[in-house]
Amino acid sequence: MADDARRAVHDLMGAPTEAMSFFELLRRLEGPGLAFGRAGGPEREPARLGQGTRMAVATRDVARVAMSPAGIPAVEVEVIGLLGPEGPMPLHLTRWVFERVSQRWFVAGSEHATSDTAALDFCNMLQHRMIALYWRAWGDAQPAVQADRPAAGRVGATLGALAGIGLPGQRGAAPAARETEAVKLDHAMQIAQEVHGSERLTAPVAALLGAPVRLVEFVGGWIDLPAPLQTRIGRVHAKLGQGAVVGARVFSRQDRAELRVGPVGLGLYLRLADEPALRARLRHLVLHLVGRETDIDLRPVLTQAEVPEPRLGRVALERTAWLPTRRAADRDDLRLRRITREAA
Repeated sequence: MADDARRAVHDLMGAPTEAMSFFELLRRLEGPGLAFGRAGGPEREPARLGQGTRMAVATRDVARVAMSPAGIPAVEVEVIGLLGPEGPMPLHLTRWVFERVSQRWFVAGSEHATSDTAALDFCNMLQHRMIALYWRAWGDAQPAVQADRPAAGRVGATLGALAGIGLPGQRGAAPAARETEAVKLDHAMQIAQEVHGSERLTAPVAALLGAPVRLVEFVGGWIDLPAPLQTRIGRVHAKLGQGAVVGARVFSRQDRAELRVGPVGLGLYLRLADEPALRARLRHLVLHLVGRETDIDLRPVLTQAEVPEPRLGRVALERTAWLPTRRAADRDDLRLRRITREAA
């Protein structure tokens, strides 16, 4: 399972075991501040990596997962290593290490047998870094693995650049910028398109709101003309067919569009109408996608099944109050004008 940012919820996963593949196991072991091959000293790595002794060909990726006395997981792998039939060391050295480990004796006063693991421990000390870098090379080439990390690695940097938030100064410090960052990264390829189609706006907004969104283009509206641009007979802007305008405003369909959200339930409908935090996130995302050149209206559509009955004390005028009609239909009367011009 995953949360809104599409990251796995580790609490719902089982404990790492030797039944997993090598790459899956090391991916599960990594966490915040703990990364193989990059974290620094051994104390900052998720586990100690090494191999056991064997003379047969490997039949699985992981031989054993155990907890060391220091409380750090110890992983014995078979997919790579210095020893064994597939390793670069001569086979007679593997046989010699195998014999040393196989010899066991009991210490006085102890019920547990011990063996000479000095040679094997020395090899594991040398090859821990090699195994970790082998995993790191694979993980750096996998977008899904890099997405698990907070910085998301190279893939995150690439997606950030495509989404227009690649530089630290472009990410923004406002809460709305941080809360919409995951949506921008998820739709980075659409945001980066040179041809600005409707899906470039509707897909990220739909992901943010969790509801279907449709863009209505060329919405008509009146534009107020500043006093210096209004027609004055005998002075300025008075030529017919060129600059003369009757009145103090003009009608235009070039600079306004409408986002129809829904049909949605009553809960989201009220949040879109009255919740400042959600409107701030929506405003920030729309400004990031279309800029300030186009005014955007928001029209939430309330599904017919959740239209409240017109009873005193239960409905609000201009929000949730409708007279009953014979024809059942979704309600789309509410229009929030120019949401991109609202105060941040």
